[in-house]
Amino acid sequence: MNNIEVPENLGGHGDLLPADVLKMVNELLEQLHQKEKDHQGSTVINIYGKGSLHVDHVDNQYLYGDKWVKALQNKVVADDQLSAEPVFEKDTPLSALFRDNFHGELRKVIESWRPYLIDDDANVDAMKMHSFHFDFSKVIATSIYIDLGRLLHTHALKDDNMSSLAQYLYRHSNLSNSQSTLYAQLRKYKKR
Repeated sequence: MNNIEVPENLGGHGDLLPADVLKMVNELLEQLHQKEKDHQGSTVINIYGKGSLHVDHVDNQYLYGDKWVKALQNKVVADDQLSAEPVFEKDTPLSALFRDNFHGELRKVIESWRPYLIDDDANVDAMKMHSFHFDFSKVIATSIYIDLGRLLHTHALKDDNMSSLAQYLYRHSNLSNSQSTLYAQLRKYKKR
């Protein structure tokens, strides 16, 4: 630091930033939040203890101008909006979403779920089932997602649209109370 004088102790309670540096930081932060600005930025805070080597990064602050935040908010879609228009009737079976040549595999998967379903009617054919409410004291959701992921990986869905499967499961199962979460889980386990 060539022409800048750095005092040993910056004074105050503990080591504080000099007033002129603090003023510059505050002005920068205020500019980031000015109305109708579309720029964005981030701040990384590093803390160094007196006499210590280096205490690693401890916090991030992401600051966005109003205009940028408004644009982002317009792109975010709530779960309610994702599933506002029902694509499937209440009694649409899960098999309706899958290609006919994968019905044998789907049947095996559904039959493997039956011991974990709440109020399962054994008289209903697996390919006609439309309600999948699991007893999570007997099975973990991950195993259900793994089964579905295997089917998705082989392109078993009629339209190869995981969104439609996520919407179906959101309405016909208790796997998640969020359609977005269902979609994320299906996508995750499809890749495995």
